[in-house]
Parts: sequence; C-alpha cells; structure tokens
Amino acid sequence: MKTANTRHSLNTAQASPPGAICTTTAGGVFEAPLGGGLVSFSANALPGEKPAALLERLLSECVRRKLVAVQGNVFSDPALAEAVSVDFPISWTGRHDTPEGDLRSARVLALPEGSFERVEDSLGIRNGVLWETSDNRYLLLGALIPENPDASAFAQVDLIWRRLKATLEKSKFALTDLVRTWFFNDHILDWYDDFNAARTAFFNENNVFGSLVPASTGVGTSNALGALFTLDVLAVAPRTEKVSAIMVPSPLQCPANDYKSAFSRAVEVAGDEGRHLLVSGTAGIEPEGQTAHLGDLDRQIDLALRVVAAILESRGMDWRNVSRAILYFPDVSWMPHYEARRVALGLPDIPAIYAHCDVCRGDLLFEIELDAFSFA
Repeated sequence: MKTANTRHSLNTAQASPPGAICTTTAGGVFEAPLGGGLVSFSANALPGEKPAALLERLLSECVRRKLVAVQGNVFSDPALAEAVSVDFPISWTGRHDTPEGDLRSARVLALPEGSFERVEDSLGIRNGVLWETSDNRYLLLGALIPENPDASAFAQVDLIWRRLKATLEKSKFALTDLVRTWFFNDHILDWYDDFNAARTAFFNENNVFGSLVPASTGVGTSNALGALFTLDVLAVAPRTEKVSAIMVPSPLQCPANDYKSAFSRAVEVAGDEGRHLLVSGTAGIEPEGQTAHLGDLDRQIDLALRVVAAILESRGMDWRNVSRAILYFPDVSWMPHYEARRVALGLPDIPAIYAHCDVCRGDLLFEIELDAFSFA
C-alpha cells in the first residue's frame, strides 16, 4: 500500500461549515458542547509545538469561557507527560512505537466554575467530577488504571469493572447509567480476546445486556504510567421521566455483540439543552462483522465515514452536528489519507484530532469516534 511518508498536514484548523455546532477559536482550538454544560476543547499540535504549549492553548480557552478543565487526553509519546503537571485527570497515550518526542493532539473537557464537585473512586483516588442539571446527573471519570499490575489481563479488566461498579454506586449511579467508556489498551492486539472475554463475563453477571450497553472505544496505546490500560468513563442518570439514554444501532453494521465485542454502536442522551449522541469507535467492518477492504486504507476510511453518516442521519443529524472526533491510525504516515478522502467524498470539515494507536484488529487501518449534539 502506497502512503505519504510525511506528518499529517491538518494541524491548522479550518473554518467550520455554516451552521456547525462546533466553532474554531482564533487559537485554532475546536470548541463545542457535549451536553449537561460539558464543553469539549480539542486541537492538533502545531509544527514544533511543545506539550505545555498545546495544553495552554486549550486551557486558555477554558479560562476565556470561565470554565474549568476536569478531564483530558494527550495523544503523543507518553514520556512527554513528565514535563507537564495539571490538576485534573489526564491520560498521555501513544502506540507502543510512537516516535520519541512525537506530539499529535490533545483534548480537554470543561465545566462552568462552581457547577461540579470533585469525587473519589472506590479506592479513594480523586479522578472524577459529579454535577447535575435539571434533567440529569453526570459522573465523569478519567485516567483510571488497574491497581493490580501483576494479575493476568483478564483479571485486571475484571477488577477494573468491579471497581467501576463500586465507584458508580458510591455516587448513587447504577451500571445501567453508564453511557460511554474509553479503553486505551497497551499492545491491544496481544490480548484483545482476554479483554472482550472479561468485559462480556462481567456484563453477563450484571445483566448489562438486558439494559443499556454503553458506547465504547477500545484502541491500542501505551501510557505514561506503564499500566496495561487506562480508562475514561461517562455516566448519566436521568432525574425525570421525560429524558432518557438510549442505544442507537448502526444502519450499516450488525451489533458489535454479534462478534463478541460488548458495546453499543452509539448511545444518545437527552437533556435540558438537547440531544448528545456518543458514537463508538467505528472502523471498516462489513454488515456481518468481518473486516472489509483488506489492505485498502482509502476504502476502509470511506466505509467508516459512510457508517458514521448513517448513524447521524438515523438521529436526524449530520456532520454539522459533530462536536468532536478522534481519528485513530496505526501508522502516522497514513494520516493525510483522511483529509483526502473527506474532500473526495464532499464531506464538510469536522473538529477532528489525530491519534497514533492500534485499532482492535490488525487488519483494520483506521477508526473514527465522535460526539454530536443537537439543540432540538
């Protein structure tokens, strides 16, 4: 497969399409709502930019809006974390062979000052925030790592789910309130079967399949702490009967559970502001669950984008509703292909950042996840 041997060229944000939910600030930061007062700020690294400068670009926008950063992700050489300190949970992740000093992108999530309380998980570690609106209660947890590094992969995943259940219950949430998870698994291709087996066993034990199965992303990245994985979580508990969180199927793909991967294609959360659609990591997978277009990066990108477009359309949304997106590539030299395919397909620009990660199958060459928001 022929690919460009250059760093991707989408470091400078372009103008948002007319009517887009996301705006691009003068500093090249994507800013958009995620529901419940939560705001996403994300940006790709500028050429030669240092991690502290990239985070400062994001945090300065938080300050401008009188918001406080509560959770973050940096996609880079994980060792770059040593030079930066923040007062909120943040994961520094990159593929196990991400080049030394490489910095791709970052995002932070922020809330209005005084609108939330910081909370501890079931182990007493302060790694989350709790807040509420007139319609929903929200719990956001970031940068969770397993506390048992010597255990088997299956055991570490099983125990993190039990810890997560206890943490939810501590803040008066149930597993059925879990709407989104992000797993960043070191060398994911070596143990993805164990990961799925542990998650499925826990879901069966706790009847998750009989209720709301969360949307999810599971990609392969090492982390700054040397843990087997890091985990971010969002839970939403409706306070009134007029709002709900629902699973959203993919019109062009089968349920992920059909091939023993326990997540929903998307989840939509209704709130007093509007509807927040959380689309799971989406790759070039056929309706029956097999990898499509083996070895063809461009056609896999095209298929993933068509799948996402169909999910958006099924909820009365389109690309202009996208609040944020992450583009996952196992090879940094492949990253320019996304922009080429977006233009070729006639799609508008979206607030997308790049990450160097393995996808959950060795023959999948691209994955996209995103959030979308509608005020209606």
